[in-house]
Amino acid sequence: METMDILEGKIKEALSIKTKIEAEHRNLSDEVLKLRESVEKLEKERDGIKHKLEKVIEKVEIYLSRSEA
Repeated sequence: METMDILEGKIKEALSIKTKIEAEHRNLSDEVLKLRESVEKLEKERDGIKHKLEKVIEKVEIYLSRSEA
């Protein structure tokens, strides 16, 4: 019976480790999803700022070309 008790203990330990790993996997998956969403948001903000900057540069170029004439 001692061998059965040892095996039962090992099985319980393995199941406990498996449960912890699965929980950690879910947490990491959630973090990855949040990071992807953050990256997408930052990329959209970057594109918006780039577009605004291009408009400002265009207006400055127009202003400079008119003032030279």
